[in-house]
Amino acid sequence: MTQEEYNYLMLQEKVFEDKISIIQISPAPIRWTKEIRCKTTANKYLLDFYRGSFELGKFTANKRYRQTIIMVRYDNGGRHTNPDGYTFEGPHVHLYKEGYNDKFAYPVSKINILDSDTMEIRFKKILHFCNIVDCPDLEVPMF
Repeated sequence: MTQEEYNYLMLQEKVFEDKISIIQISPAPIRWTKEIRCKTTANKYLLDFYRGSFELGKFTANKRYRQTIIMVRYDNGGRHTNPDGYTFEGPHVHLYKEGYNDKFAYPVSKINILDSDTMEIRFKKILHFCNIVDCPDLEVPMF
């Protein structure tokens, strides 16, 4: 996929395929995949969510295209080293980059996430960055 195609696909408005009223992001452990579709074209995507039971505040979300192309991946913990040698500790976001797929990570501020944001707000910002509109309510995690 070219960078131009990625940019175009990211700008398209998307909606959840199922007309669900609530998206569960708790209780841990939880794992799901939801289909998303473009409002104006036949493009379809997958949104993955994973939250383990060991670190309750840690979660990962992916937006995929054509099943295997990761366009956006949010990791709110862990360590990642970019191909250029730069290392991230803690929260970071992977964005598709032509020739590298999702191998480059960036600060979460790139998608407007703040350190003080709750899990619910972070997830909503991920959906917003992916241009997913008409989102269902979220089930708020209880700690």
